[in-house]
Amino acid sequence: MIKEYGSEGVSEAIGFLIMFTIVLTGIAMVSLVGYPMLIQTQISSDERNMEQAMISVQNDMKIMTFSNVPFRDSTIKVSGGGLTAIDNTSFGQSFTISDDTGTGFSVEYKPGAIQYESDDGTAVLTLMNGAVVRREKFQSGSVMIAEPRWFYDSDEKTLVIYMTVLNADREYYERGIGTIKMSMKTQPVIIDTPYGTPATVTVTYAYDPDDDYSVAWRNYLTGDSIVEGGFAETGSGKYSLSGVERLVVKEYDIKIENM
Repeated sequence: MIKEYGSEGVSEAIGFLIMFTIVLTGIAMVSLVGYPMLIQTQISSDERNMEQAMISVQNDMKIMTFSNVPFRDSTIKVSGGGLTAIDNTSFGQSFTISDDTGTGFSVEYKPGAIQYESDDGTAVLTLMNGAVVRREKFQSGSVMIAEPRWFYDSDEKTLVIYMTVLNADREYYERGIGTIKMSMKTQPVIIDTPYGTPATVTVTYAYDPDDDYSVAWRNYLTGDSIVEGGFAETGSGKYSLSGVERLVVKEYDIKIENM
């Protein structure tokens, strides 16, 4: 006797093919949509972690300069990119402090930097001159994540500027977990200038076009962080504060011993 198969077998085969197609479609959707989203989430997490890590190093430097601590080790986990220590002589940016008294007073500072660059993302985070700033690769604009310790005493009309200069015998590079070993073996160089007649003090920021944080520094200087109403922007990268009766500039030289 020959047994004939009915439509039930055909239906099962068609159902299997449909389910198999749905599974393959789901896998394809996860691969095309879900995986890139997962990668982007990981990149964003790495960049946020590095922002906090850079702020932690900034705080260690503040402890060194504020409390005159000669040595400080800062343990850091570098996620999703690389960390570089750049000597001040190799860092193509500078700050110049001057006044309008006619004495020719003008002092230039090259700050050096500790810089993080994301491998797969666009973030570039830089610890420079006591501030943590951020820009995006291949884009204009920048933002200051953590401010330096500058202030203006409106009662005494005194402007206090802290300049942090980073030195390194070579360009250090770090990935993964490492320790930044820092030293400050010299006393700060202090310029203390009382003005008989109120003066205008100008801060000039010269930036590297390939590593531009001019927007971040402009917003900081012209905002209310230092003095209510901020500095006046008087030219490209130039910011002036009038009515200053005393100027104090403190330069701290921190050496990156190892990383």
